[in-house]
Amino acid sequence: MKWTISLIIGVIAISCSPIIKSDGLSIEDLKSIHDLHENYRKYWLLNDSSKVVQLFAKHGALIPPNNPRDFVRGRKNIAAWWFDVVDETSYPITGFEYSNDSLIIVDSNTAIWEGVSTVNWHTVVSDSIISSSQSSSNFITVCSRTDSGWKILRQIWNVRPDK
Repeated sequence: MKWTISLIIGVIAISCSPIIKSDGLSIEDLKSIHDLHENYRKYWLLNDSSKVVQLFAKHGALIPPNNPRDFVRGRKNIAAWWFDVVDETSYPITGFEYSNDSLIIVDSNTAIWEGVSTVNWHTVVSDSIISSSQSSSNFITVCSRTDSGWKILRQIWNVRPDK
């Protein structure tokens, strides 16, 4: 009975986000892909860098806007690119919301999230908040089925201009 109720709740939760073509994926797969998307947001809000990085496939990559170098490849490099603390300066996340997000199922091993993310953060130097900022980005997240479940293969975004 509990399993049936959980399955029904999962189906309802999955149906709340637009899905474009769901061929070849089970309800469990769709739930896992939704959980990956939501955990990415949740772990950023928890400022848990290790959990954010573990959501990426072993050979996952970031494709940041205006990056003069190659893609940021691999978990170690992703962690260094996003979470490096320089001169006692850090940028804790204080808000993270998705809007207009939708899921595109490519095949039974690949799915793509697209939408807009809005992120708020503080700039903290030596434990003192010196500023607060917000940014909105168009994003594409390519998800891939791996031996350890669904993971982020590529994270691509561009910053939306201020209104």
